[in-house]
Amino acid sequence: MTIGDLLREYRVNQNKKQKEFAGEILSPSYYSKVEKGKHKITAEDLISLLIYNQISIKQFFGRLDENYEENQLLEEKLNSLLAQAYFQNDKAKVEVIRQEINESCLSNAAKNDLLLYADIFLALINNSLQDNKKLQDKVREKLFSMDEFDEAKIMLYGNSMRFYSPSDNKIISECLIRKYQKTNNIIVQKYLVSICVNMLIILIENNDLTDTKLYTDVLEKNIDSPDLFFYKSVYIFLINFIKYKNSSEEKYLSKCNKAIEAFKTFEMNAYADELADFLKEHK
Repeated sequence: MTIGDLLREYRVNQNKKQKEFAGEILSPSYYSKVEKGKHKITAEDLISLLIYNQISIKQFFGRLDENYEENQLLEEKLNSLLAQAYFQNDKAKVEVIRQEINESCLSNAAKNDLLLYADIFLALINNSLQDNKKLQDKVREKLFSMDEFDEAKIMLYGNSMRFYSPSDNKIISECLIRKYQKTNNIIVQKYLVSICVNMLIILIENNDLTDTKLYTDVLEKNIDSPDLFFYKSVYIFLINFIKYKNSSEEKYLSKCNKAIEAFKTFEMNAYADELADFLKEHK
């Protein structure tokens, strides 16, 4: 497939005329000849066209490779395997997949992306990411440069929210909710719930209770699964704490304390103490 053929495919899929697609970057007549292969296009103008029409540069150049579809499937498979291994907290499996990535026939760019995810997941399993400033910076840079999120990237973000400002977290979490709130994927569902719980905590910590409804709505719809019992218990604490903050009614504070006692009953004493400290600090 030529550059002209691929540009035409994207333009047609966006239902745009040539003049609209070319914008102020190329004249309609020149652009028309680029599509037909009669004129060449500079790298600078091509990249400007892709950005102007919100086309992934990485995906566009990848599709010019005859092995694109095969490599795309392999990249998606390795990405999914990484996510599942991290979800299972299986360090050895992550390390095996990391080696598979190194030995694969993927491009250097694709390998580097996947190896970064593997390194971050290993740091999370080892509980060392919070001490690795360089890796934290790479997480922030990578998440904000992503064209779209998948399983691994959602998990990565869910475990990295503390490295972002409250405003950045609002932007990213709202995008994820819009895209995945109806998902049936239990891994994605779990992390979406986790992100919403974390956002409620962040909003409470910043005394910003005006935007909680988006997150409470998602939690109300998704926490009935037995797999999400822990998050449901935390949500009961948080929603009653928010009600207490909004009304100052002691009955909601009492329900918060009951939630803390429930965690103690299940011998989750460390988390019960964490919630008790949170209550004391922010009430």
